[in-house]
Amino acid sequence: MFVEERKQSILNILKQKEKVSVNELSNLFSVSKVIIRKDLCQMEEENLLTRTHGGAILKRKIVDKIILKDIAKEDLEEKTALAEKVVSLIQDGDIIFLDDSTVTIIVAALLQKRKIKISVISNMLEIQKILSENKGIEIISLGGIYDARTDSFVGEMARENLELFNPNKVFIGIGGINVDKMQLSTCTIDEGKFKSTALKVAQESFIITQSKKFYQDSIFNFSKIKEGMTIITDHNISEDFEKKLIENNIKIIK
Repeated sequence: MFVEERKQSILNILKQKEKVSVNELSNLFSVSKVIIRKDLCQMEEENLLTRTHGGAILKRKIVDKIILKDIAKEDLEEKTALAEKVVSLIQDGDIIFLDDSTVTIIVAALLQKRKIKISVISNMLEIQKILSENKGIEIISLGGIYDARTDSFVGEMARENLELFNPNKVFIGIGGINVDKMQLSTCTIDEGKFKSTALKVAQESFIITQSKKFYQDSIFNFSKIKEGMTIITDHNISEDFEKKLIENNIKIIK
């Protein structure tokens, strides 16, 4: 088993049990305790767990600095799980774009404590503030008109500035997905135009959404679900919709 596979298995065990011992992992993977301790040390640096005497526990308090008090606990847990999937896709050297959504705020909180060197383009002020505490992350602000409702910069200037960049990974949230029309939608025209621009400049496009937004329509349609896109969602995606996405060469991470 490769190191990264073992670390992912350790994380899966922690998600089920919330704590685990070095002895237990050493026996399970048939490797020395020294190797397991090294794995746990690296995973703690990546903000995935907290080491304890003789083992580790799952790290849960990742959004303590963020004002998310109006979100139901269950909803927050679902969005945190989505954010963890997003972070697992980000690597050293990436140039990424994060739009204005609850999930991307949590993504920023996870990245803030991670040892990583990346460039992050974002139109959301809160994301910029969070990431400013990580010296390994270059923050690119787009300017434009500040929208206090979404805590983000919008308008023609922001869109034109975004077009100057070539992010290799773009992560955006949505308001809804029309499964029958394979259409993405959002709440306002400004948001929709901005998300559309982000998708145009992306080398890889990732759509972040809870499965409950499938079969929902928001006010403004901004893009079709296109071949090559990746949808990051939860395990409650319907078999019919999943099949339709696969038939259209859409990747799914759940």
